[in-house]
Amino acid sequence: MSNCHHHHHNHSGSKNILIAFTLNFSFAIIEFIGGYLTNSMAIYSDALHDLGDSFALLMSYFFEKFSKKDSDQKYTYGYRRFSLLSAFLNSVVLLAGSIFVISESFERLLAPEPVVSEGMFALAILGIVVNGVAAYRMSKETGINQRMVMLHLMEDILGWCAVLIVSVVLYFKPWYILDSILSILISLMVLKGVYKGLKRIVTILMQAFPKDLNMDQLKEKLVSIEGVEDVHFIQGWSMDEESHSLTFHVSVDDEMTVKELDRLKEVIKATLFDMNVTNSVIEFEGVGHKCDHVSK
Repeated sequence: MSNCHHHHHNHSGSKNILIAFTLNFSFAIIEFIGGYLTNSMAIYSDALHDLGDSFALLMSYFFEKFSKKDSDQKYTYGYRRFSLLSAFLNSVVLLAGSIFVISESFERLLAPEPVVSEGMFALAILGIVVNGVAAYRMSKETGINQRMVMLHLMEDILGWCAVLIVSVVLYFKPWYILDSILSILISLMVLKGVYKGLKRIVTILMQAFPKDLNMDQLKEKLVSIEGVEDVHFIQGWSMDEESHSLTFHVSVDDEMTVKELDRLKEVIKATLFDMNVTNSVIEFEGVGHKCDHVSK
């Protein structure tokens, strides 16, 4: 039952990513034209951000579908890590775009240029609506990829709220320097998100112990299972921050039969499955066995 639900959930994830891409890409084109017509660097910075998002979303869509493939002889753990690859490429695209916008905006700070505030206002309203719709659809999803997408959409909405406020100020006062300041702030906000995303991706790729698993609680839970005398040498890593893998040693009574061990293994695996551990390798040992890794 849970598997069926999981599959449906992933399918809707891919579909929502595609919808978010279509909205984002169409809107990025409108923004570039709008940025040119209004002469606003803040709108250009958001246009670049959205274009980066669009390509990232497209990659996200294909990688997301690809990562659902079952394991084979080449990728014995399956293809789930491919969704990390798209999150990484996504971050790189946004990093490059943000640095470019910041450098352009600094030039404008020294020589502010007039902007068309009415056009900025109209685009800001449109931006809030478009990103709001996409964010609402993505809010139902989980997973590192979808979270990165959601993060971008929420930042876009905040960015457009800021553009809206600045456009109103510029309508009454010719403080054109505000446009450059805003574009730098939007870019810095994007960079902060990129940093967090990259940090998470690197942690997973470096095989860090899954952050939503607590080693001591895990041990406590396993030792409380009837028949388990001790648990040691626990090693764990995450495939994509959603599904985890664990290997560990379990000490049991020396007299246990293979049948009893099989039954115990089922209980252990069921316990772990509730904790998002989809893959576990258990090594059984008799209580009297001197294990080299017992200190761990």
